[in-house]
Amino acid sequence: MNKHQTLRPREAAIGRLKLSLRRFVVDLLVSNFEATEDVGLNATDLGALCLLLLHGPTSAGGLAELTGVTTGAVTGVVDRLERGGFVRREADPIDRRKVIIAPDAARAERRLFPHFASLERAASATFYDDYTVAELELIIRFLSRLSPRR
Repeated sequence: MNKHQTLRPREAAIGRLKLSLRRFVVDLLVSNFEATEDVGLNATDLGALCLLLLHGPTSAGGLAELTGVTTGAVTGVVDRLERGGFVRREADPIDRRKVIIAPDAARAERRLFPHFASLERAASATFYDDYTVAELELIIRFLSRLSPRR
């Protein structure tokens, strides 16, 4: 008998869920290390790229706010991402003195996402077939509540 069998069912389920989340986070961390090493980026660069992919093109100042790093540090991040072909600098259509940082989602998908096996599986059309719409909505709510950066 393991320790989860001696707990009430809800406590046991919560314990298994916490363990599953820890494993998932560790898998993502290891995947981050592998991906960044493979493409010559660092963790801050990858985080900035992921934020750009989620939020869309933004100014350097906007990227600094999203990442929590200084605007000076963002310049280095954008330089590395641009050298790797993951972003491009574009003139702001409203104020041509400003620069917008635009991610190249296709390149990120080709170069980075293969390092994230669990996310690759989740990208397949059949991965979600075992879940009802209500269950998928529940998972979405659960994950949304976990994220501090909604």
